[in-house]
Amino acid sequence: MRSAVFVAPGHLEIEHSDQPTVGPRDLLLRVEACGVCGSDVASYVHGHYVVPGQVLGHEMSAIVETVGAAVANRESFPVGTRVAVRPARACEDCAYCDENRPGLCGESGARTLGYGVRGGFAEWVLINEVALRTDVIAVPPDLAPDEVLWAEPLAVAVHSVRRAGISPRDRVAVMGGGSVGLCVAAAALALGTQSVVVFEPREVRRQAALTIGAEVSDPGSWAGSADFDVVIDTSGSAQALDSSTSLLKVGGRLVLVGLGGSEIPWPLGPFDVSTSFAYDDSDFAAAVDLIVSGRVRLGHLLTHTFSLDETGAAIEASANDASVIKAAVKPDCRP
Repeated sequence: MRSAVFVAPGHLEIEHSDQPTVGPRDLLLRVEACGVCGSDVASYVHGHYVVPGQVLGHEMSAIVETVGAAVANRESFPVGTRVAVRPARACEDCAYCDENRPGLCGESGARTLGYGVRGGFAEWVLINEVALRTDVIAVPPDLAPDEVLWAEPLAVAVHSVRRAGISPRDRVAVMGGGSVGLCVAAAALALGTQSVVVFEPREVRRQAALTIGAEVSDPGSWAGSADFDVVIDTSGSAQALDSSTSLLKVGGRLVLVGLGGSEIPWPLGPFDVSTSFAYDDSDFAAAVDLIVSGRVRLGHLLTHTFSLDETGAAIEASANDASVIKAAVKPDCRP
């Protein structure tokens, strides 16, 4: 099989190797499409979260190829089943895992596809000790891979919306219209509120937010009232955070999702401040359900597609091309 292997910052190589050996409790998947995440960009450009020899990529749509003989419920996942892949794995034995907060597990990074375990920028992905219906969730065969690959970032969004405790009457502002910000806006609209404004300086992203039913504004030109009940920041920038606090009403809820490099000012003011990181099993299942049911459709926001041989170019475009909303690598695609 072919895999795009990280060698050093800014350098991937296409590796040819044998197809993985499938153990009795393992699952082998054929990757249909794998989205490029901001963490893939950070890994590729700066070497964050990754060591040489790793295969990046964790936003996957895939097809079941081989199910180990001892996998529970294997009859429910016959060969050819299309699945959404939950890449995050945890130790299942620490206090955070006991509290159903696997994203905070200290061993999660080493166990997660695309981080400590080889991920989706490859023709095949092996999931060891798989838990069907948790690590992978079957989706209808006619649901396009371009929709399915959004399940993972949408799970991040579902988690943040749940952290915010959004109700139907809440006015919600989302800071940042990148792929996570768009997912947060879509999740907020699908899970309860009728009013979401996405604040984003790039016109192409504002137009993308309009397609999912959100209102939009350039952060520097907002002329509306500054009495939002909830602000969810997906940018991670200190400048956006300053704007966030100016938009919130006293006692409003501020949820910090974005991972940025700038220092965060503190205290932030008379607000309920919380953070949101990763997701749990129920968030991922809810994200898949939103996509399968049609309540969230994001496939049209996949603006750029690359072959496996072009994985480096896919990541560089995501980092540098302002026209990219979401890029994906499709192993069966040819350059």
